[in-house]
Amino acid sequence: MPILQRHTIDSAPERSKALLQSSVDNFGWIPNQSAYMSESPSLLAAYQRAHDLFIDSSLNEEEKAVVWITCGVESNCAYTVQAHAYIALAKGVGDHVVDAIAHDPDSLDDRLKALHSFTLKVIHCHGRLEKQAIDAALQAGLSRRNMLDVILGVSQKNMSTILNSIADTEIDDRFKWDAFRGLKLTSEA
Repeated sequence: MPILQRHTIDSAPERSKALLQSSVDNFGWIPNQSAYMSESPSLLAAYQRAHDLFIDSSLNEEEKAVVWITCGVESNCAYTVQAHAYIALAKGVGDHVVDAIAHDPDSLDDRLKALHSFTLKVIHCHGRLEKQAIDAALQAGLSRRNMLDVILGVSQKNMSTILNSIADTEIDDRFKWDAFRGLKLTSEA
């Protein structure tokens, strides 16, 4: 028996109904992740707010894709990788960049590679980022604001990747990415 219910607007807790409706209004449907997340109106509201703030961050579309997809790969979350590949491609990020983020980050250009490396440091820092990681990011041209916005993006993805591990979230048909070759943690590459 599933641990979480995949809610509809009708079955969701009252405080989640408007949040799910905003998914319909913004995307045209309720992604499976949001349907499961709606079990907790607080989590869904926090996730949606973090998403909106990250969208308005100092990072461009390629850079946001690096943060989101790297989080998905490192969290072993195929849902996150495919959903954010779909979003990145829809926002005009090149196929070769999206594929490189997910499957071969060493082939990224220097700035995106530095951002990928910094994102990994944030993911694995356990709440304490080492000065060496900060210095390397600044030397690679990331701004202080970029670094803080990476923290926001990683925090947002922590909410969803943990949820997806609990719910075993099925990838929405719209998010399926034909070029997806499965997951291989960066540390295994």
